[in-house]
This record gives sequence, structure tokens and C-alpha cells, in this order.
Amino acid sequence: MIDYAAFIDDRPAEEIFRVNRQVYTDPDILEAEYERIFEGGWIFLCLEGLMPNPGDYVATHMGRQPVFVIRQDDGTLAAHINACAHRGALLTAGRAGNMDRIKCPYHGWRYAKDGACIGITTQKVGWPQDDFDRTQFNLKPVARLESYRGFVFGSLNPDVPPLAEHLGGIRTFLDLFCAPAPAELEVVAGACYHTTNSNWKVLHDNGPDPYHAATVHANFAQTMIHRDEKLDNDGLNKTETGRLTGKVATGSYAMGNGHTAFWAAKESPESFPVYALKDKLEKELTPVQAEWALERSRHVTVFPNLLVNELASTYVRTYRPVSIDRTEIASWCVAPVGEAPELRAARLRKFEDFFMPSGMSTPDDVAVFEITHEGNRARAGHWSDMTRGLAAATEGPDNDARALGFTPDFSSDHFQHEITLQGIYRQWSKMMTVRGPAGV
Repeated sequence: MIDYAAFIDDRPAEEIFRVNRQVYTDPDILEAEYERIFEGGWIFLCLEGLMPNPGDYVATHMGRQPVFVIRQDDGTLAAHINACAHRGALLTAGRAGNMDRIKCPYHGWRYAKDGACIGITTQKVGWPQDDFDRTQFNLKPVARLESYRGFVFGSLNPDVPPLAEHLGGIRTFLDLFCAPAPAELEVVAGACYHTTNSNWKVLHDNGPDPYHAATVHANFAQTMIHRDEKLDNDGLNKTETGRLTGKVATGSYAMGNGHTAFWAAKESPESFPVYALKDKLEKELTPVQAEWALERSRHVTVFPNLLVNELASTYVRTYRPVSIDRTEIASWCVAPVGEAPELRAARLRKFEDFFMPSGMSTPDDVAVFEITHEGNRARAGHWSDMTRGLAAATEGPDNDARALGFTPDFSSDHFQHEITLQGIYRQWSKMMTVRGPAGV
């Protein structure tokens, strides 16, 4: 039996926090992660904005289990295991689309959007009785499904705590992300899917780790600075680089339950599309909320599989482990409904510059994911050290957190400190060592 707690060396009194690199390379550990984290707890599934109309669906996975979320006729959402009750064929034709009636491509069985089996091809041949009960073949529902500000979460475990309890204080940052929208944010047309040959945790570690940015994204920063100087860019045409050059104030938080947040003051806030809504936001938000929305760029991860980023553009990413050394990544650009064309164009150009697989930063990140995963195979080497900033961290909220109204586990006055990673692996250890019901 694997002692998962032994993989985390957490000794704050001695200013030590280390992770055994076996957690990234051992297939048996991934199997347990599937069961206890991805299939036993809350995970992010999709954005409501991808399903505006009845019958719109998004197909995804919860750990090893294929599922789909579908908009009902009354506007609510339902989520089902993506497998025909007859012989298990996938029911969705793609990653997203519309199914007014769900029809199995194998033998033609049909289902309503709520999962009810409403038709069996040549039913009388197999079950001639007049009182045959088709409800035994209804689709299996996902045990728990909830949405917060358009972010849809699910769990295969019916006994998980309420979503609000799981999200905790990170809701404050999701609220800020959604603040510029007169309604919920919409998903800009298109999605990016790509894979990386690395363990999912290598990728998840990278998100709340701005320590890497000055090295890995130096080419992006210098190119943007050169472009802005050459073209004399200002306003929306300018690219914010203060966070990459170390010129601005920053901070970070271990939010509890494995969630993380960090921020960086905006060197040129007018270059962000949200700044065009300054007057509106200053009327609708508190002064502190407006200052965070307009003057600070923010980065959030929701354990275990959601990244929300407002550092360069409004970016949402999710990821799932395919195998111990392969992770699939899905990315979307989101924006306020009814956004002015010039704001939308600026948002998309910034998204393309930084986040697209063909952009200037994502390929650099993927290269680092893969060399890090390969290096993690060296069990004779060191453990991964995540101690940086531990001594400087403040337990509980700092003044900024108090002013905004959230209570993190730990606060730091610099986003290069690794308190975020420490929070992630404390939650990982907790979920891996406390087994709950399998849920399915």
C-alpha cells in the first residue's frame, strides 16, 4: 500500500517544503489520483457560455470517465455519463455541438436531453412485452453538478461537500474575473486543444509559478517591448509587460483547498480592454473591488484542473491527465457580452500573442513542461524544492486580502514565492490519504 503522505516533506518550522518527484512519474499514483481527485472530488467541466441554447452540449472527461453536459429545454444543465446504456458507445459526435435528441450512432437508441431512454430500435424484437420498462436504460447522471458565475463543476461522488464550500475564498477572484460583464461572460468563438508529454501536475504547478516567467517568457517580453517602441503603441495597442520585467508590485495567496491566486500591478492599465469600462465599474463595485479589477492583473487556479488568467487577456484553461506522461489542454478566450468591436479585437490579439499554441509563450511553456517531466524521471536526483518564500509568508490574510474580503491560508507580498505550490500539495496529500466513496 502506497503511503502518499510520505511524498510530501512539509516542515514549516524548519522552513522545508519538498515533493518527491515520483508523484510525477508513477502510474500507480495516477490511478489513485483518478479515483480520489478527478473522480472523487469536484472538478471543472466547462463554461456555460459554450451552451447558450437547448440541446447544446460539451463533451469532456472526469478522470477516466467520458461525460457530457447538455442544456435542457428549461435552461438548466444536466450532465450524463457519455456511454449508451446498451453497449457503451459514445453518444456525442464531437467535443461540442447540439443534440435536440440524443441518438446512439451504433444501434440507434434514443435519449431525451434529461437522459431518459425514449426509443429502442426494433424494441419488440428484443423485448416483446407490452409493459417493458425502458427507464432501466436511462443514462447515468453525473452525481453532482453545480455552476458558479458560468463555471460548471461536477463530481462523480454524491457525498462531496457543496461547491461553495469547495471553492471557498477563490469565489472572490472568480467574481472579479466576471465583473466587467453586464451578464455572464461569453466564450469567444473557437477553442484550442493541444497535448503535452508531461504529467498533469507539472502543468498545474506551472500556472501559479510566475517565478518562471522572466526566464521562459523573456523572448515574449522583449519582443512586445520592441514592437511597442517601434510602432509607438499606446492604449489598447500596447502590451503589458511589467509583471515580466519585475517593475511592479505583486502578491500571492494559498487560498485553501488547493486553490491559488496571485496578482501584479498593471504598469499600463489602459492597455487592458476592461479599462474602457472604468466609469461603469467604479459605479458598480466598491472602491477596493474596482482597484483590483482595473489596476491589478490576476491569475487563479482552482484545484485540480482550472486556470483563470487575466494577465495578458481573459483566458480560461482546463486540463486532464491522459496518462502518466501525457496531458490534454483546452483553452478559451472569454469576453463581456456585447463588447465594443475595438475592445474585442484588442482582446483577441493579446490572446493570440500569448496563449495560442501558435503564440509566443505557450510553445515555450510546453517545452518546459516536457523537459521538466523528463528530468523528474531521475529518482536518484533531488526532491523538488518548493520552500521559496516560506519564511516570508503570513498565515491568514494580509491587508490587501482583508480589504477585498477573503481569508487565505497564507499570504505573501511577492508572487515569486512558492506558497501557492505548498497549498496545492497540502491539498493533494489530503485527498490522496483520505479515501471517500468511489461515487460510481
